[in-house]
Amino acid sequence: MLKVLGFLPSQEFTQTSCLKPRRHESSLGIAMSVQESFENLISLAIEKEEEAYAFYTEAAEEASLKSSAKLLKELADQELGHKEKLQDAMEEGVCESFTCSSVEEVKDEGLSEYLVDIPLKASSSPQDILVVAIKREKGAHDFYQRLSELTGNQHHRVVFETLAKEEKKHKERLEHMYDEAFQPWN
Repeated sequence: MLKVLGFLPSQEFTQTSCLKPRRHESSLGIAMSVQESFENLISLAIEKEEEAYAFYTEAAEEASLKSSAKLLKELADQELGHKEKLQDAMEEGVCESFTCSSVEEVKDEGLSEYLVDIPLKASSSPQDILVVAIKREKGAHDFYQRLSELTGNQHHRVVFETLAKEEKKHKERLEHMYDEAFQPWN
């Protein structure tokens, strides 16, 4: 079974923490700060970008149409760019710029709800794969948009807004591909 990890509301992230030195005990009994909570979320987002790269690369190799393969390869390359932007932001201390003051506040934001597994079977149709990809891009857009609203640093806000816009463009391009392939009468 092929399993694709995506960004979609529905699953609780169990290791949320905080930004300021306030400590909170996670479900694992480990005290965490708000900053560590955001570090966990950004690290998970980096993993999701890596998984998106692998997903689009594999889909491009399987695509029967040259135009689809080209689009999927472009999306894969852009996902690597997203990963680099997130890594740069981490190095610049982005996790210290969020405005949440407690672990509970971070949890209340529901950011982890955008990060969920979306399973696909080896027998999934191209239509199923496109639907999953569209949902992942929607969740990624919403996740980055919300992070942009939570940061107190203008530079980091621009990074997250840019990521949100790029994920929205990915979603729109995939929707266009879906419409052309599966709804040609539109």
